[in-house]
Amino acid sequence: MNRLHASPSRDERGAGLVALPWAVLAYLTFLTLAVQAAVYFYSTSVLTAVGHDATRRAAFGGGSPAAIADAERWLRSSIGAAVDIELLRWSTTTETVALELAARPPTVLFDASALVGLQHIERRFEVRRELARFAG
Repeated sequence: MNRLHASPSRDERGAGLVALPWAVLAYLTFLTLAVQAAVYFYSTSVLTAVGHDATRRAAFGGGSPAAIADAERWLRSSIGAAVDIELLRWSTTTETVALELAARPPTVLFDASALVGLQHIERRFEVRRELARFAG
């Protein structure tokens, strides 16, 4: 008579109880790192889009201090409190308006971004000024 399923020997009983917590810990660690990476890439995308739009707004206003202040106010309200802006520097020339932006993305459970090097976002935007020309 052949046995299809052999019963585990006595020395293997309980081995799953030792390995399971380590497997769950490894799974949750990798899941946290994956979620942190997704949050970083989403924050980078949002900062890039909002930074470019704010620079366009300032350039459309002619690069005046009032237009820059309005664009900066719009940028801060669009980003919200989740992203910590560390640097926001405007510069203007006769033809362009530029913005340097540095920020820290939000963290998920703990600061796992330092483990994978995703803790800082830096962007620079430069847009030509919009000057109205009238035919006449």
